[in-house]
Amino acid sequence: MHAAAESILVLGSAGFIGSALCTHLARQSHKVHALGRSQADGTQAGIVHMRGSIEDRHLLREALGRCNRVVYAASMTTPGVSARDPSLEVLGNLLPLTRLLECAAEFPGRRIVYLSSGGAIYGDDAANAAESRPLRPRSYYGAGKAAAEAFLHAAVATTDWSAVMLRPSNLYGPGQRVTKGFAIVPTMFDRASDGKAFQIWGDGSTVRDYCYIDDLLEAVTAALFSPLQRPVNVYNVSSGQTASILELIEACQVASGRSINVEFQPARGVDVACVSPSHQLIADELGWQARVDLASGLRRTWAWHQSSTLA
Repeated sequence: MHAAAESILVLGSAGFIGSALCTHLARQSHKVHALGRSQADGTQAGIVHMRGSIEDRHLLREALGRCNRVVYAASMTTPGVSARDPSLEVLGNLLPLTRLLECAAEFPGRRIVYLSSGGAIYGDDAANAAESRPLRPRSYYGAGKAAAEAFLHAAVATTDWSAVMLRPSNLYGPGQRVTKGFAIVPTMFDRASDGKAFQIWGDGSTVRDYCYIDDLLEAVTAALFSPLQRPVNVYNVSSGQTASILELIEACQVASGRSINVEFQPARGVDVACVSPSHQLIADELGWQARVDLASGLRRTWAWHQSSTLA
């Protein structure tokens, strides 16, 4: 989807999603303002990089003054990290979001796209879950996403902002690296490279939906520029490309041409049997659907993995 050039603020711009999104939007001639803790200040390829925290009110207000659309891709946690320290969801994720919302009344008419989670937010009832399904997160990470969505509902109710919450399934693709034990595809490719054992918790039958990064970027673009049917809009972003852990291992072996050693561990109570949210609503309302099949996406990801390893 290509829209008239806009000024867009990307929060969390140094991460896997944020950095890919900044490049994607800049290539469409949008003026991108990228705010992240790991950024280096300066302008490059149509992207204005700002190093700083979302909690820096002065920097945030300066950026909001320039941009009428915001993508919130910032996150300080993974499910494993906040399982050990639930307060990180509040201090690292909810507090920065509320700092942004404090500024909402000063900058009317903004649209915010928030990156939530399709994998952690529905709990046990995540098979073919529609957006209207009650949220029953089984992790503090999922609870943090649900709370963030509630804050955005409240912000829209008390200002003239509009919001789109996107709930992606398991993301993968070039540029993704393993972060504190999080991100299954690059972990498998690391094991394909180093020969160490990939640990499977349980029997490997848990099923997940896998969405390629380029497809998510198109979903974010649609959320930024499409006419909205409601002040608050919630969409699953899933591909319909599902695989069990064992099936994903096989697919990664085919993509890499290498074998992956496995090591079975006892099942964990936090793992849901099947996470495959329905993507019908985003298809109907925004005209989005995933285009990259799992085999093609894994081949592209392995090629990047190899080139980045050699670099």
